[in-house]
Amino acid sequence: MTKLIVVGSGITGLLTAMMYSGDVLILEKDKNIGFNSKASLWSIIPPLCGSHEEDCEKSIRFYQDICEKYGIYCKKTHILRISNTKLGGKIIDKNEIKRLEPQLEIQEAEFFNNGFFVEGEELFDLLSTEFNIDTKCEVNDIVVRDNEIKYLITNKGEIKGEFYIFATGFLTPKLFSKLGIEVNLYKGHLIITRKTGLNGILIVNNRIAVEGRNLYLDGDSKPSMSPDIDYSEVSNTINEIGKVLKIDTSNFEIRVGFRSVSKDGEPIVKKVYSNAVLITGYRFGFALAPLLVEKALKMIKNGH
Repeated sequence: MTKLIVVGSGITGLLTAMMYSGDVLILEKDKNIGFNSKASLWSIIPPLCGSHEEDCEKSIRFYQDICEKYGIYCKKTHILRISNTKLGGKIIDKNEIKRLEPQLEIQEAEFFNNGFFVEGEELFDLLSTEFNIDTKCEVNDIVVRDNEIKYLITNKGEIKGEFYIFATGFLTPKLFSKLGIEVNLYKGHLIITRKTGLNGILIVNNRIAVEGRNLYLDGDSKPSMSPDIDYSEVSNTINEIGKVLKIDTSNFEIRVGFRSVSKDGEPIVKKVYSNAVLITGYRFGFALAPLLVEKALKMIKNGH
């Protein structure tokens, strides 16, 4: 019998397998793993983390260590933010902006020095080859007796483990609504296009640009369950960032991803049964994933 069953192969599921020292099987309902994770911006922006800003800083150090160990590109970098609302950063003028980002034509911006970016697809592809992942395996029901999961009913039959961690994201309502756990589904778009020479992270009215192998744009997030591209949101992102940064729109890729957000916006790390923990609910899931996984594994180990 497998020691730990992980349901969900996004970044949270993969980090769970990495951080757990033991026998792990990951279940993924789709044929391709990490559908939502690969539609992420792969950035941590602590000023946007609210009360979890210090935790986001801790996650940055975690990812830096992984990138150094495996030779994955990442960078600790500055953030320039243009918005009518301020978050407490230093206000810098056009001369300071030019020093940081020569191609930008901005008169004033809010400056932070604690942004982080990792070439997420490299990280994801590396982790996905390290573990036993059963794709096209959808959990249809959970068989529980005396508050303990006995086995999972999947489209491939019964699967049994000693412990379970559900990193289920948008599948959470299907499996746990009967326990009163509710999340809202938010859809966003990742736009991938040619590099421009952007050095740091740029935020223009909540639309975000960061550069690694390519230029990545994101920032829209609305309640939706539709997998279709919302071209008005894509256009808004390109237009907002395009006000200050020249973007190549002749050839670009659009990815649609979903985030599961709790009612209060706080992450959910909850023991749903005596041998099972659920991790979900945080909009910036990548930013806190290492800490949430650590907490979940402690709950499994300590029995509470």
